[in-house]
Parts: sequence; C-alpha cells; structure tokens
Amino acid sequence: MTTNPLLSHLACMTANPFIPELHTDDCDDTSCARCRTLTPSNLYDVDTWLDNANVFAKQYREQVDGELVITGLRIGQGENRVIAMFGNTIVRHYDGRHTVRPTEHPTGELTAAEWNARYPVGTPVFAYPGCRHEDDSNDERLVTRTRSKAETLGGHTPVVWVDGHGSCIALTHVDVIEEAS
Repeated sequence: MTTNPLLSHLACMTANPFIPELHTDDCDDTSCARCRTLTPSNLYDVDTWLDNANVFAKQYREQVDGELVITGLRIGQGENRVIAMFGNTIVRHYDGRHTVRPTEHPTGELTAAEWNARYPVGTPVFAYPGCRHEDDSNDERLVTRTRSKAETLGGHTPVVWVDGHGSCIALTHVDVIEEAS
C-alpha cells in the first residue's frame, strides 16, 4: 500500500501544532493545547490526537476482577514508551516526547471496578439513557435503581443496567441519588 503524499501532508498540517506559549510544565490540564486527560469516554479522541502527531498508541489492557479490560494507552515504542492510565494527563513535549502525570482536574469518571466498590446493586440513581443536558432540564431522566453490577462494555466503557430501561447506560450518564440522613 502506498501513502498519498498529499494526504500525508494534510494530516501533518491538521495535527495540533506545538505552541510554546500555550504549554508550560505546570500548565492547566483543561486549557493546554499540548495536554490531554485520558478517560474511558475520550479514549478514541486521545488516540486520534496521537495518531495525527504520528505517534504510535495502543490500548493498554489489564486483568480487573477476572476480566481483561482497557485501563489506558501505551504511547510510543521501545524503551521510550509510556503508559497513561485512565485519569492521567498525557503531556506532549516540544522534542516529541510524551510524559504522563496525575491529573490536576479529575473528571470524576469511575471505572466499573471503582463503581462496584462504592455502590451495591440496588443503589438509587438518576439515569440519563439519551443525551445528558448541562442545564438539568432533561425530561429523559429516570429516577430508578441499579439492577446489576457495573461492567466494562467493549473493554473500554463502564456501564450499568437500571430498573425501567432495557439496555445498559454508561456510568457517565448515571448519578447516585444521595439519600438524606
């Protein structure tokens, strides 16, 4: 297979450029053009970001509760590769290196194992089976309970089943109802 030089050139042109004034070693994870926080929900976006920079990246899998699940990304090859776990920030440096550091602004996304450790089956929740609106004016919201343990769908998306809905719902679309004491 031959690579079209025009397409290669366009791919390089559309890759995020390094802009030194937008990145420092103590940058803000959420606004820096050179950093990405890795979560289960943005795994493919981050992988594409790395691909556009001609950086090899591969899903990193581990055994969690007897199940092989994706827990991060392996970035680079050979002795220079780094592993970014969900919740880490990937930093692209001027010289092309990548480093990983703890996220300064956690997203709050839980893995299935973390969910199961905190919440038993039957936990009261608000579930958003469709789109989740920022202004909480969602008529699609269900007031329900979980009917299963959380599991990892497709090896990367943590989901749970709830009463009153026929399919699984991503944990990013489920809020625990805090009961008044």
